Amino acid sequence: MSKQYLDSIYKYIDDNKDNIIEDLIKVCRIESVTNEDSDIKPFGQSCKNVLDYMLAVGDEEGFKTTNHEYYVGSIKYDIGKEKRIGILAHLDVVPAGEDWTITEPYNPVIKDGYLFGRGTGDDKSGAIAGLYIMKAFRELNVPINNNIEVLLGTNEETGMKDMAYYTAHYEAPEFTFVPDAGFPGAAGEFGRLRFVLTSQKKLSDDFVNAYSGSAFNIVPNKATVVLNKNTSIDYKNLPEDFDVNETAEGIEIIAHGVTTHAAGPERGNNAIRVMTNALLKLDGLKEEDRKIIEFIDNVNNDYYGSFLDIDNTDEVSGQTVSSGTVLKFNDGNIALLNDCRYCVTDNGDRLEENIRKKASEWDYDVTIEEKTYGYHLDVNGPIIQTIKKVYQEFSGNTEREILIGKGGTYAGALPNAFATGCIYSENWGEKPDYLPEGHGSAHQPDEFINIDNYIKGIKLLVTMILAVDEIL
Repeated sequence: MSKQYLDSIYKYIDDNKDNIIEDLIKVCRIESVTNEDSDIKPFGQSCKNVLDYMLAVGDEEGFKTTNHEYYVGSIKYDIGKEKRIGILAHLDVVPAGEDWTITEPYNPVIKDGYLFGRGTGDDKSGAIAGLYIMKAFRELNVPINNNIEVLLGTNEETGMKDMAYYTAHYEAPEFTFVPDAGFPGAAGEFGRLRFVLTSQKKLSDDFVNAYSGSAFNIVPNKATVVLNKNTSIDYKNLPEDFDVNETAEGIEIIAHGVTTHAAGPERGNNAIRVMTNALLKLDGLKEEDRKIIEFIDNVNNDYYGSFLDIDNTDEVSGQTVSSGTVLKFNDGNIALLNDCRYCVTDNGDRLEENIRKKASEWDYDVTIEEKTYGYHLDVNGPIIQTIKKVYQEFSGNTEREILIGKGGTYAGALPNAFATGCIYSENWGEKPDYLPEGHGSAHQPDEFINIDNYIKGIKLLVTMILAVDEIL
């Protein structure tokens, strides 16, 4: 692609900066958390609303739109070519969570050059980036060899059933960019195993309730246990940073941690582990309760699944990670929801076998909620090498490598898909100094993007797309 066209596209993106951010704000105002229990199928009214909105935007822009039964939507720049390049983003978001300090989760605001709000980074920014890339191609008459199609998913955060449906009923693009990771991108993804461990035995009547977390892929920053007011457990010896309150339900105990994405659990501090570790040190805990709680504590003893015999590492992708992220209490039985991302040379069937064996030894049942197998593209092939070259020339950075991702993006659900970014960053993890620890990133309170980095990221993404368009 000639420098003349790239300069024109970059100028178009710069000239439309305010429009891009305004459109991102509009879609981020829509609360779009998956609700598979809703009578509105497949994923609830809010996911229906956000897809209706984006498809209406596509219609207004004059693109070809298709609603794939509310599992996936598409906005297509159809120039009559045989092949398609996809730009796949998801419109669903994780639950808002608590402790937002800058704004309410669905009231996006701009402050100090940042845009705060749920979905700003994960991943509605990817959808808006794709829309403006297509607009630039059309309005500038950029010569391309393939149709461009923005695909809009609605169930990425809780199982990717949208992609399972789409790939079963429709043909995927010949190559797809998934702007839901960092630059330069990931040439493959870890396998994923999501499972529930449920105690066969009930906790004693010392325990009235226990709960923590809201989604598989979020390490929780708060865990709550409610004890019977007549309990013999010596809760008064809990550490000072625990909150202890007498309520109508009983003695409420709250443990605090640091939330983070389950793909990088070592960056946080799991509040469930904080709670179970403290309970096990208290006098008065019944032995039958101790065994139930000790199992949960052992599961979260590290971030790698060592206790369950599922820890592993390989040269291709790296270290397996695993965390118990959601705790539930059902009539005395404890259930722990777990999120595991395992290295690509391992096998989910092996992991499942080991988990079931260990759980049985401790009188726990296992339910498998999701099992996907890792994959990796040919990092030495022409497409990945082209993308790598584009990134290096654009950024001047020759140190960052195209890795295998742990993020569990849509790239693992489609053939020939590449997870990359739409928000440029010289230093990953940068954030405003005034944000508290555990705030600002995807899945955390005060989720944000740097607006200038977003605009630069769109430029890098479109450069990658054009380079692949030339060789596909």
